[in-house]
Amino acid sequence: MKEVWLVIKEQLTNLGVINRLAKYDEKSTFQAHILGNIWQILDPLINICIYWVVFGMILYGNRPMDGHPYIAWLLPGYIAWQFMRSEVLGASRSMVSRVQMVSKMQFPVSTIPSMTLANHLINYWWMLGITVLIELKYGVYPSASWIQFVYYFICMIAFLYSVGLITSTFTVVVRDFHTLLNSMMQLMFWVSGTIFNMNSNNVMNSHPTIMKIIQINPFYYIINGMRQAFLGTGWFYQDPKAMIIFWSIIGLFLIIGSHIHLKFRSRFIDYI
Repeated sequence: MKEVWLVIKEQLTNLGVINRLAKYDEKSTFQAHILGNIWQILDPLINICIYWVVFGMILYGNRPMDGHPYIAWLLPGYIAWQFMRSEVLGASRSMVSRVQMVSKMQFPVSTIPSMTLANHLINYWWMLGITVLIELKYGVYPSASWIQFVYYFICMIAFLYSVGLITSTFTVVVRDFHTLLNSMMQLMFWVSGTIFNMNSNNVMNSHPTIMKIIQINPFYYIINGMRQAFLGTGWFYQDPKAMIIFWSIIGLFLIIGSHIHLKFRSRFIDYI
């Protein structure tokens, strides 16, 4: 546990540096593009339109999900997935892609995954704002249930940093790990309820064992929770078992991530 507290302390004492470097990364990423930072909004918007047409209009025929239009049901979970996917893959390569920073930086290397997280958060806030506007258009208005967003946002940040600490270290030591992770994230997309309603009676009754396994997936917990928050279909405290499982997984990931990071970080330059 000392290793976990040390890593957390390093993040808290360097929040200013993390924020400044994240903003610098954001500017440099799209500096050579004609549309610049607009691509941060355009790219996920194009994806949303594709899934809306294919799944919402063609496959589901605009049938409602949990009593709401498909696009209103899709968006809260989809933007959470997009953010998590980008961050997991970005954090995995964060140290390898910043080799000069790793060799020269005067602050803890454990803050590099946090920089990637802060950078992707900028895009998430834009997408969240667009999502709120679309939700309002389709009759989903603010309610007490929206307060749950704060809880699930904290869940998402804790999960992403704990995973990023593990994957960034693994990628430094074994470069092939990032390629494997990319394939794993493609699988996660289909088993995390991003575009399908895993809570429908047909799915639950047809594959009860598979659903029990899927429901302990942290991606599913966050995606489903974001939908509950926006659509008012449930409260996080109504499923204490899922909450305990989720935070137990986060605790385990933090312990593993902190241990392997501190064990290998003095040799990161040699591996890179």
